[in-house]
Amino acid sequence: MGDYTALTSMIANHAEAAIFRRFNALNIKNLLYMQAELVDLEDQLHDIESEDKKSEAPNKASFSSSVQALRRSASTGDNDQWMKYKEVQEKIHAYSMYYAIDLPETNEGKDDALLQYVSLRKVAKPKSNDIETLRDWLELATGGALFLEGIEDTTWESHEDFLCLDPEQAGSDTLTWLINEQLIPWYHCR
Repeated sequence: MGDYTALTSMIANHAEAAIFRRFNALNIKNLLYMQAELVDLEDQLHDIESEDKKSEAPNKASFSSSVQALRRSASTGDNDQWMKYKEVQEKIHAYSMYYAIDLPETNEGKDDALLQYVSLRKVAKPKSNDIETLRDWLELATGGALFLEGIEDTTWESHEDFLCLDPEQAGSDTLTWLINEQLIPWYHCR
């Protein structure tokens, strides 16, 4: 009987079968939601900053000109601006890596979600015959034996957002593409 262990073993031995969904629409929706959250947080922070500037409390009025004073407010009861800033900082960390793509390899303080999305978009698509081979293996009694159940059974159905982790996929030249994507499928359909 097939299971995830057998599927893992098969993929480990056949890199061209390392085919996964990109979840393009979900990644985009995630970025849009995070962006909307940041817009809201930005507005809330501006409101707090305006209130603090107008405040008669000297420590709050100094927040706009002294980060040190703002940081010190963390240990007092007058720390709304600092707490909101920390919330923004946390969300920005999860969002803004997009701008660091061409910078040296450091993720500290950058946006993981955008970088993940951009990275996923750069991963090569699998060859159509490799997807078919994976689907066939999942159905074989000596392979996956239809072990996937419920919604998991639809994972490798006709989605267009597949990616393949096989590094060979990215380096295919035109002749290789013609043979793998046109000639072999045509031959198998005869």
